[in-house]
Amino acid sequence: MDDVQTAVGGSKATLYKYFSDKSELFRSAVEMLIDERSQPLTSFHPSGGDPVETLREFGRHFAAIVLDPGAIALHRLVTSEVERVDGLGQTFFQHGPAVGNAILGRYLGALRDAGVIEVADPVLAASQLYQAMLGSLQMRLLMNTADRPTSQEIESSITHAVNTFLNGTRFRTSQPRAADAATR
Repeated sequence: MDDVQTAVGGSKATLYKYFSDKSELFRSAVEMLIDERSQPLTSFHPSGGDPVETLREFGRHFAAIVLDPGAIALHRLVTSEVERVDGLGQTFFQHGPAVGNAILGRYLGALRDAGVIEVADPVLAASQLYQAMLGSLQMRLLMNTADRPTSQEIESSITHAVNTFLNGTRFRTSQPRAADAATR
């Protein structure tokens, strides 16, 4: 708190008037950073046109937010502190992934209501679609296992996920079992 007080001026008493301790200050800072970073997504309004292109556009907005080096650094920081700072994980989730899932979920719900797609739980479907679009790319960056994905890799991942999501997959009982097919 001494460092914060020195950086912003004022007194410790003033700081403690707003934040009861360092943990609350840290959670508030994380919340503010996530809200700032999420602004392009929270202000995104689907055109109501082609669902394929609209879902790809969602993916591009998600990618711009979560694959950004600053977002990766924030995610790593939160992950490293989540055990020590009460409520940090909940704050991160509620202001980050939950917001994105809700926005995409509302769109998927509208598509469902219009008879365009069949999904039982639009928010769950949104989470699964997000993970299919960017989960692997984001994890590579979080674990520092690869260079930043190229725009072509990002677009390919988004396109493949959207196509798979919209086309769905069906188990065909008339097809040979996987074990039988492998021995042929």
